[in-house]
This record gives sequence, C-alpha cells and structure tokens, in this order.
Amino acid sequence: MKHAALLVGLVAVVWLAAPTVASSPPEPICGACGSSFEDAAGQQGVPITVTHSTAEIQVDPNGSATWVVTNRLNESAASRLAANPERLTLIAREAAAADGLAGESAGSVTLQSAAVENGTARIQFTDPDAGSRHAGVLVVDYFHSGNSWGWLLNFDRLSISGPERTVVGNDPRSIIDDEHASAAEVPMVSEGTVTWQRTASDDSEATLHDQFYIAYAEPETGSNRVDAALTMASLPIWLSNVRDIVLPSAVIYGLVLIGVAVGTRWIAETPTDVDRLLFDVDRLTTEVDWLAAGIAGIGFVGVLLAVLGVLPATLLGVGVIYVESGVAALVRPDWFRSVRGALAVGLATLLAVGGILLWLGAVDGQFMRLAPTLAHVMATHLPLAVAPAFGVGVSRRGNGARWSATAAVVGAVAAFIVAGGAVVPFDFRPFLFVLFPFFIVTVLLGLLVLPLSVLAAGLSEPSEPMT
Repeated sequence: MKHAALLVGLVAVVWLAAPTVASSPPEPICGACGSSFEDAAGQQGVPITVTHSTAEIQVDPNGSATWVVTNRLNESAASRLAANPERLTLIAREAAAADGLAGESAGSVTLQSAAVENGTARIQFTDPDAGSRHAGVLVVDYFHSGNSWGWLLNFDRLSISGPERTVVGNDPRSIIDDEHASAAEVPMVSEGTVTWQRTASDDSEATLHDQFYIAYAEPETGSNRVDAALTMASLPIWLSNVRDIVLPSAVIYGLVLIGVAVGTRWIAETPTDVDRLLFDVDRLTTEVDWLAAGIAGIGFVGVLLAVLGVLPATLLGVGVIYVESGVAALVRPDWFRSVRGALAVGLATLLAVGGILLWLGAVDGQFMRLAPTLAHVMATHLPLAVAPAFGVGVSRRGNGARWSATAAVVGAVAAFIVAGGAVVPFDFRPFLFVLFPFFIVTVLLGLLVLPLSVLAAGLSEPSEPMT
C-alpha cells in the first residue's frame, strides 16, 4: 500500500508545482521630475503643476553623475517659488534624494543649485554612485539599483550621456524592445547618449519593467570585453542571491533529504501485504518492475500535459527524467546496483532533458526561455538526476552505512546548490518574498526525489561498497 500511496502522492505534487506571481506599483525614474516634484512640493505646502519636465544626466569617468532637471511650472507656483528660494531648495533637495534612480544614493546626493527663471524650475544635483568601471568599461547600474517593481517614465524627455569620447557599448534597446513595449519605453541610442522621449500621443506615463545596464566604452572596444564587464558588474548581485536565497534553501533541503532517506529505507525494506497482493511480480513479466512502470507512466503523462500547456512548461524536464529513469529500471535494472551506475543513468537523463528542451525551444518560445544553454538545463535538473544515486547511497547497510548516507545527503545538497545558482537571477535582485515560494519548491522537490530514490534503493545491492 505504501508504494501505491507514493505514486498517488507524486501525482498530487506535480499538480501543486505551479509558479506564484505578484506585482506592485512602479517607482519614478526621476525624483525631481514631473509628478514626483509636484508631490514633494505638496508635502511642503506648496501646490504646483508641472506642465513639462526634462532631465539630462552626465556620467563622469569616475562613475559619478550630474543631473540637470527642468520643470515648467504653472504661473502662480513659479512666482511663489521664485520669491522663496529657501523653500525651493528644500523641495528640490527632498525630491532629488527621496525617489528615483538617484534615490538609492539618498545619503550622498548633493544639491548644487535650484532656481526659478521664466516660469521654469532648474535643479542641478550630483550622485556619486551612478556606475563603476570593470575591464576598462564604465557600467552604469542605475537600472539595477534594487527596484524590481519597474520604473515610471515621469518626464517628457530624459537623456543619459557618458564621458567624452565614449559610446554606448551594449544594446539596451534589445532588452526593452518587444511586442509589448510602447514607443516611449524604447530609448534612442546615439553615440554616447541614451534618450527616452515621451510622444505627443502618450496620455499616461510609460513604465519600464526590464533590468539592464548601460555600458560606456571607447569606440574600438570589442563586444567580448563589454560582455565581460557586464558579467563582472553582475557577479556581486548573483553572489548575494545565492547567499540570501539558495544557501538558506539548501539547509531546508538537507533536512528534507534526511526525511527522504528515512522514507526511502522504510518503503524499500518493508513491503506490505497489500503491495504483494496488488503488485505481485509473478503476475507480470519477469523484467517488469511495477514501480518503474508507474514512474515512467506518470512521467510520460507529465511530459504530454506540459507540451499541451495543461501543466507548467517547467515540469516538462521533470517528466522526461521520470520517463528515462523508469525505462532504464525496466530495461537495465543492473545499472541501479551501484552509485556509479545510478549516476550514469542520471547523466543520460540530463542529456535527454537538454536535447528535448532545446529542440522544443526552436519551435515554441516558452521552452526556449527554459533552455538558454545545455549547461543551464543540466544544472537546473541536477537534483532530480542524482536522485537514483541518492537512493542507492542511503540504502546501504552494514559497515560504512552511516558514511554512505551522509555522503549521499551532502552530494544531493551540493547538486541543489548548483541548480539554485543556475535558477536565481544573475543580474538583479528578486522580490524579497520570493524566499517563501522558494522554500515551498524546496519541499516539493524533496517529494519528487522520493519515488526515484525508492526505485533505485529497491534495485541496489546495499551490502556492497559504494563505487
């Protein structure tokens, strides 16, 4: 009965493994522009209306930036602020530091000047932390400044220019420009300047939801060098994601694996009378193992439903591993008698997952996003691929059994860390509450590992040394 319950539980886990999505309002790009400037003035008791707003950002070779913002004001507000420069300075300082791209450096932003002339407020301030140099390339990380909700284009025109004799070395347009992007969201790139221009037909403020860098390099700089600079700029972000998301989840996964190890030995070593009655191997052909057939069957159904869109596309790889592992157990059960053989089966399933996803990616874009490279696919599916080897390791009895089980858990946790490193974002910080779904996925992964572990444990030779 335990084996039957295991397969029923597996079906439930597959249906529960669906992604969670959340959203939140975007933040303004320019804290001293448009509606943000109106809000800052309102907080100081000065109601104003901004009819036109522009911002010019000049990035210096050391990574600092000088902002020049102009806001065309309604007549009464312009007169009131022109007559009270102290109030204007207070509003401008609060607006520049409180919101926007420069707001991430709120403690360091320095207001240089604020004045009203001919009905237009002109505000100039500096931000010392707009970018950094990597491999000789100046990487502006304003759009990697921690805002994962999106950026509101709260201006009529904004331009970002690099140091003299530099050009934009990467292509931010390619990241932003898709079928959903409006004309206002896609910038114009000319030599060393990136410009966003609000069109006359835009009734509302556009929003950027993409994360990207702007790289300034000398005209002769090669694309490989620019790519290396962007990777170096992103590396600290990826390491912090691994530290804050993957490693805590790995601890939980290790605890889950201990439970999986106990469950594996209990299920594999103590068959019930109901199991013998329902799944008597004498009723089947001598090479058929009912659990292997059940795993392969569930995997096939999972693959089919994922391809048809009934299940999330992310579960297709899980189904392929189940099919390959089940078929291998039916055809060559001797491969599961040692850790080495079980690892070989796992490697074969990884190659199968990579090949199938890459092939489907050429046909359907949803699978292309899951399989950017073969190495990425193999890394993300590694925890399931090593599950049979884990089952062989924890099923060993006699001398060295404790060391064998410990090595199996440590190896499986290491595989999880590799997969987590491939899954977490490389160049931006995700929402903080993603930790909770990640922990849930960790537990679900342990439940998906259990059937493969039990299958391998039932076919292994636990009294033999690990090889």
